[in-house]
Amino acid sequence: MKLCLTIGVSRAPPLSYLPGAITAAKEMKEWAERSGYRTTILTDDGKVPVTVSRIRTALLELLPENDIVNAFVLHFAGHGYRAGAEQNMWLPSDWNTELRAISVEGLKKRLYGHGIENLTILSDACRSLPSSVDIADLSQDSVLPRGPYDPSFPIIDRFNAVTDGKEAYMLPGDENAPARCIFSSVLLEGLSGHRDEAFDKYVRDCVTSESLDLFSKTRMKEISELYRLKCAPENTVGTPRDHFIYFRRDNPGNGGAATLRWPAPPETPSAPSAGVEILEHAPPLKDEALFELAPAPPDERQPQDIRQSFRLGREYTDDEVNLVILGQTPTRIWTTEHAADSGNKVRSSEYKVDVSPQSASQILVEFDDGIFASAVVYDQLLTVLSRDERGVIGWACASRWVEAQPQINSSINAISNLQAGSLSADQVDNIAAQLREMKHVNPTLGAISSYLYDYSGDIDSIRRMAYFYCLYGQGIPFDIAYMGLLPFHRNGPVYATDVPPIAARNATPENDRLPDWVTRGTDPISGFVAGLWPWLRQGWEFVEEPENEEAIPAEHIRDAIPYLLPSQFTSFSRDGAEILIRKFHMEGN
Repeated sequence: MKLCLTIGVSRAPPLSYLPGAITAAKEMKEWAERSGYRTTILTDDGKVPVTVSRIRTALLELLPENDIVNAFVLHFAGHGYRAGAEQNMWLPSDWNTELRAISVEGLKKRLYGHGIENLTILSDACRSLPSSVDIADLSQDSVLPRGPYDPSFPIIDRFNAVTDGKEAYMLPGDENAPARCIFSSVLLEGLSGHRDEAFDKYVRDCVTSESLDLFSKTRMKEISELYRLKCAPENTVGTPRDHFIYFRRDNPGNGGAATLRWPAPPETPSAPSAGVEILEHAPPLKDEALFELAPAPPDERQPQDIRQSFRLGREYTDDEVNLVILGQTPTRIWTTEHAADSGNKVRSSEYKVDVSPQSASQILVEFDDGIFASAVVYDQLLTVLSRDERGVIGWACASRWVEAQPQINSSINAISNLQAGSLSADQVDNIAAQLREMKHVNPTLGAISSYLYDYSGDIDSIRRMAYFYCLYGQGIPFDIAYMGLLPFHRNGPVYATDVPPIAARNATPENDRLPDWVTRGTDPISGFVAGLWPWLRQGWEFVEEPENEEAIPAEHIRDAIPYLLPSQFTSFSRDGAEILIRKFHMEGN
């Protein structure tokens, strides 16, 4: 059974009108039906809004309750944005009144419960940072309820119009062609077999996920040059290369697709095409004039570099110090155990947090403006938390016994890229390769990597990271245990978990270049979880409607969700912090 849902949202006021989204959805429907998919299309062509409720109904009607789905293609064209590392949001028609966005990662996770073997997500929407508090504060909806099956992990192909943090484009129609969302049109050229370059060199007469990936990148470069734009897709595809065939020349239903017609390119060599629209959270157009293509000012687009405030200097901390706070001075440290000022004069905010051997302590750092930053302090590690003059929060861990600054530089770089919106899934193996530092496994890099691996559905790599924390006697960062769908069991002040065996990755030139701990098979192992809630803000998206494995911790923390602050790392207003302080009997120093 092959299924396809294609969605085109042209009107999402007050954002700009995108007629190309309807074109994209209609043409995707035609391709899917020719290719034998049972297909549903949702657009606002008849001025019926595309809402979360309407999408939920369409999915529930399309997905079977007692059958296996060989392939499911989910396509969206419209406005979107990014909320975190590879955390993508699509905007329905009524986003501005319902204050709700579609969480692509949450929906993907819900689809794990529907017996899907191959999942393809085609996203033709912007992935830039929110430019206003209104968008940053939208509720993130996973759309579907829990599925009829236990979660199983399909092979996932993901095709995105642009890299994380960038804008996607629509070309206005003219006498030659209708309005076109560029990326959807490029994908359709490949999916329909219109261009020889889209066929796999090794799987004869077939368009595979790998060949579609390579074709779309080359073709988007051609289109960008033709229309004087800057757009490059970001794709991640599953293995093996022929795990699913999108087009086969000898299939009788695949022929007869009309060649796509494109609007005329600009006549002036240096000018972009007139009327080009950005598929993002932009103000509405007042007329048909050229849409502003220039990026927003830096202070609206991404935060300043946190590396400027994340500097310890060369001084060593006192032997008992395991928490250093840089930048703004806290008024109190709340912990599940006990914290005290170290009395050290090298820095004003050095603390000793009591941590049981082979354990970790959840802390909340209270500032005088009512903001509470969340962090975790490990036994035998130093936690360094920074809150600069703009309020930007980040934290990392290092060995207590040698100079900390060189150790945390890799974490700081990852945090900076995370906050700037420049971390992508294709970087995750390189980040994971830096996890093992000296005699510990870097907790911050692991937490960040869990979301990048989750983007492509690579649950095995998340669980492989968990194995090494257990092997080294360290707590598994909460986000790794949560995104890896590991079971949670309360064990005194911490959660315990069990990590199942993981098979080694297949031998490939790319995998062979990576350290053994990124690719090797691992045995079953047990360990404990570091922290009582997600370290990163984006992990809270999965707390509201948890899977069975996530239900135990979610039950204790979901009441704090309304009080989360718009920060990459978890932080709270006073009301949210006080809920958690009471629930976990935390003490203030």
